[in-house]
Amino acid sequence: MNSTENSGNQLIQIRIDHRVLSGFMILMLIANVLVFSALWKDIRAGRNDFPIFYSNAQMVREGRAADMYDFDAENSFVLRVSDVPRVRLNHVPYELLFFIPFTYLRFVPAYVLWASLCVGMLACVVLIMRRIQPNESSFLFTYLSVLTFFPVAFCLLTGQDSILLLLIFTLSFWFWKRGQDDAAGFALAFGLFRPQLLLPFVLIAFLARKWRFVRGFVPGAILVLALSMCVVGFHGIVHYVGILVSLGTEKSQAVLDAQWTIKPGRMATWRGFLTVCLPAWVPSWISTFLLLCGTFAGLLWAASKLRRAKNATSFDIAFAMCVAVVALTSFHSFLNDFSLLVLPLLIFGSLLAPPRYIPRKNALLLVTVGFIFFLSPLYMFLLLTDSLGWLLPVELFALWLLNRTLGGVPVPELEPRSVEALSAAAT
Repeated sequence: MNSTENSGNQLIQIRIDHRVLSGFMILMLIANVLVFSALWKDIRAGRNDFPIFYSNAQMVREGRAADMYDFDAENSFVLRVSDVPRVRLNHVPYELLFFIPFTYLRFVPAYVLWASLCVGMLACVVLIMRRIQPNESSFLFTYLSVLTFFPVAFCLLTGQDSILLLLIFTLSFWFWKRGQDDAAGFALAFGLFRPQLLLPFVLIAFLARKWRFVRGFVPGAILVLALSMCVVGFHGIVHYVGILVSLGTEKSQAVLDAQWTIKPGRMATWRGFLTVCLPAWVPSWISTFLLLCGTFAGLLWAASKLRRAKNATSFDIAFAMCVAVVALTSFHSFLNDFSLLVLPLLIFGSLLAPPRYIPRKNALLLVTVGFIFFLSPLYMFLLLTDSLGWLLPVELFALWLLNRTLGGVPVPELEPRSVEALSAAAT
């Protein structure tokens, strides 16, 4: 690592030996591939989440969309490709228009095509981000890092749609960076198939007084709602809203446990953390109170960061923080949804890359936290033990450290001659 002294504080550049970093990434990628190989038989048997999208799209294609939220009718389609009954669809139904072409293939080829398309979307995300924030890392190395991130591998494994949401967030960020705030809001509306992640982000933008963004989001949301009504009809939308309400009501918890198989301990979120750390004897009203307080505190903090962003760099930091806060405070998000953290990781990685000099202690802590975030065996262990909520302290510490390094306590600005001296000293 390059280093120098400035005002009594040692400043260094984060430069990790590429042989060490590449070796670590390759090992983690091999671990991800081994998990994929071990579960391939179950995937072929339809024991992941892809049958939900595939079967519901078949219902639309065969004119049975009106029965979408009938548990028995839906599973009559699911059981064509899987021996495991599924929960009712909890995504905004317009998304199924995207999956209809896959129903013209048999299940396994359709899944392989969807997974391949997701891998392609990840490449698009990396290309867009390299265009927005050029850096010295090669495309191949950055892409390898993204594929190594275990939530991405888990999303591919389960056949979920979180990578599509990641691409939509990336496109919105690209429009916003170009000064096209209305287009950014409009584009983001097409991610409403994950309302638990989209709506909190829009709330942050509203609280931050980003009126042009909100103004663009509204017609996009209206279009999404209109498309959904075309798919399932007005009564289908009413049933869908009822399902969303049931997700958050204590009264329906027994039904949720039976039909939805929800295990909050598998959420690396504030809700997941409260689930794994609070004793069973704690009254539910206390956990609900803590959940609401933590969620709104996080959203308000993110809104204040976005509102105070006055230049390109501070906006990048604020946007990344907002995406991370939304992921960490979401009420209903599993590990596949943490693919969304790829965007903040790419933004922060570019901002921390040389020639930036940061305090040595912060650099060492950031590198340590970075390795933890990419440690696939840790995710596997916490997932198998239903204790992913314990990741939250690490995630919060990373956000605090990044805010301190890049925003809260900025590194003193250096004069051009000082920068030349630093470079000379480093070499």
